[in-house]
Amino acid sequence: MDKIGICGGGLIGASWALGFSSNKYKVFVYDNSKKVREEFLNTVKSLYEDLTILKDISFNEIKSNIVICEAIEDICKDATLIQESIIENLEEKQNIFIELDKFSNKETILASSSSYLLPSEIGIKIKQKDRCIVAHPALPPHVVPFVEICPSKQTSDITIEKAKKIYQSAEYIPIILKKEIEGFVLNRLQGALLNEAVRLHEEGYASMEDIDISLKHALGIRWAFLGPFEIMDLNAPGGIKDSFTRYKPGIKKLAEQQNSIPDYSDDYILKLEKEQRLRLKSSDRDNRIKKRNQLIALVRKLKLENGE
Repeated sequence: MDKIGICGGGLIGASWALGFSSNKYKVFVYDNSKKVREEFLNTVKSLYEDLTILKDISFNEIKSNIVICEAIEDICKDATLIQESIIENLEEKQNIFIELDKFSNKETILASSSSYLLPSEIGIKIKQKDRCIVAHPALPPHVVPFVEICPSKQTSDITIEKAKKIYQSAEYIPIILKKEIEGFVLNRLQGALLNEAVRLHEEGYASMEDIDISLKHALGIRWAFLGPFEIMDLNAPGGIKDSFTRYKPGIKKLAEQQNSIPDYSDDYILKLEKEQRLRLKSSDRDNRIKKRNQLIALVRKLKLENGE
C-alpha cells in the first residue's frame, strides 16, 4: 500500500486524508498543533457522511488507513507524495518545504495545496526542485474530484506524470498547467467572475440575491457538466467558430467594460457582511455548509451515473 504524507491537519488536510484513505492509500498526517492532531479523526469523520453518498465504505476502513504522527519526519519516510496544506503564507510554506525536502526520499513528490503561490517560489529554498509542484484542490476536496497540477520550470516531467497518476488513482480529475501563473486556472476563472459580481453589486446594478440566483439557477447548472468552450460550441448551429463569430462583438464590448479592479474597501466588505447575514444567519452557516457538501456529492454522483 503506497504511503501519502499530509502536512497540515486542518479542513483541507482532512479532506485530502479522506480522499486518499478511501482509495486504499496509507495516509500519515502531521500538524504542529497537538490539539489539531488530537481532533483530526473527528474532523475526518465529520466529512465522511458526504462521502457515503458516492461510495460504499465504512469509517473503520478509512480510519485504519490513517496514522497520526507526532513528528514531521514520520510523514516523510518512504512517502510516495506529501501534500502540504498549511496556511497560505509563503515564508511558512518555504520553511515547511525545507523540512520535507530534508526528511523525504529524493523520489518523493512535494505538493503544495496553495491557492495562489507559485511552486518556484514555494520550493526556492529546497535542493531538489525537480520534485516540487502545486496541487491545488477545489473546495471541498473530499467531494469535488478536481486538482490542478502546476509545475515550475524546474519540475521534471517524471514528477508531473507520476503526480497525475497518483491523483487519478485516488479518483481526482487532474489538469496540468503548461506554465506557472498566480492563481492557476481555477482561481483565475473564479476571481474573474467574483470581480464582476462585486462590480455589478457595488455599482447598484443588481442585489446579492439576484446575482447569486443568476449563477445557481442558470450558469451553474450548465457549468456542472460543460466548460466555457464546450458551451460556445453548442450555442450556435455551426459550432464554436460560428458561435465566436456571432457573439465576439458583444463579448469584446463587455470585456472593455470589465477592466476596472474593485476596491474591496473595508466599508464595502462590511456592507457585504451585513447584507449576507440578513440572508443567512451566522448560526445557520454550518448547516448550509453541510448541505453544500451533500448536494455537491449528489451532483458528482449524477454525473458519474451519466458518464460525465
